[in-house]
Amino acid sequence: PLFRSLKMVNKQIVSMLISLLDRDNVELLILVVSFLKKLSIFIENKNAMAALGVVDKMARIVPCDNEILLHVSLRLLLNLSFDPMLRERMVRAGLLPKLVALVDNDQVVVYVLCLLYHISIEDKCKSMFSYTDCIPKVVKLILECPEEKVDLEVIAFGINLAANKRNAELMCENGAHR
Repeated sequence: PLFRSLKMVNKQIVSMLISLLDRDNVELLILVVSFLKKLSIFIENKNAMAALGVVDKMARIVPCDNEILLHVSLRLLLNLSFDPMLRERMVRAGLLPKLVALVDNDQVVVYVLCLLYHISIEDKCKSMFSYTDCIPKVVKLILECPEEKVDLEVIAFGINLAANKRNAELMCENGAHR
């Protein structure tokens, strides 16, 4: 009984927090998104967030000018991206081109690449990357890496992209392979 009531309390908390995502106060959003990120690791909370449309609300926030809010927002989305249904929802909510644009932001590139990698796992989503400028960016990250080894996230993402015929063609044309 205690466990059941705790779950109900958590759902009420999730519901209240999700409703606050419509606000414009950056400090409030940082607090709310940070709390949602912590709650999102529990499946009951993740499912409640999904049912309450968290991805659509986060699509309104990402990208943003506040680095802290952007950072916690991407970390929440990354936690949620382990769920195939929520990855699909992220694409439908228009997050793919927004995330691709954030590849150039050195402060959040690791989170963005992990998110894009998760989205690229889905075969039906792979082709959508060809309609963004993601492929040249990934090829550049691989070929112009200043380190001796390219980051695992970048390589894994590149492999997922290349598994789609059109993406592989784009990787090879227009001098992208040089």
